[in-house]
Amino acid sequence: MKHLFLAALAAMGLSAMAQTLNVNGTLYHPGGSLSWYTASGDRIDNEKLKKRELKWVAASPDVFAAGFKMGDTILVKCESAPDLNGKWVIKDRMGKRTRRMIDFLMAKGDTYGLKGRASLSISKVK
Repeated sequence: MKHLFLAALAAMGLSAMAQTLNVNGTLYHPGGSLSWYTASGDRIDNEKLKKRELKWVAASPDVFAAGFKMGDTILVKCESAPDLNGKWVIKDRMGKRTRRMIDFLMAKGDTYGLKGRASLSISKVK
């Protein structure tokens, strides 16, 4: 019976185990030519962002195709920028040409120790 259940999950594109995806991470800042709203419709509160109370990311289209959804909480693991480790929420969408990427929303001047691009892994938090 367990095998039938797992086969049904696989047929729906779901995994019985936590899905982990290896991606590259970069950062972006709100405002300027960018909107103060994310693709999810949420407004970016710059004061909360400065206090690191907003931990939001934008994901590339293939991350969504891999089963991640807008509003999912993800667990980030990054060796080169350990301040990024922890829970983040997918609130925005990257351009259609990007692949295997997430963009961390950060206040101007903040980098969480991220220098350029970093390799990291993400998994859904249940």
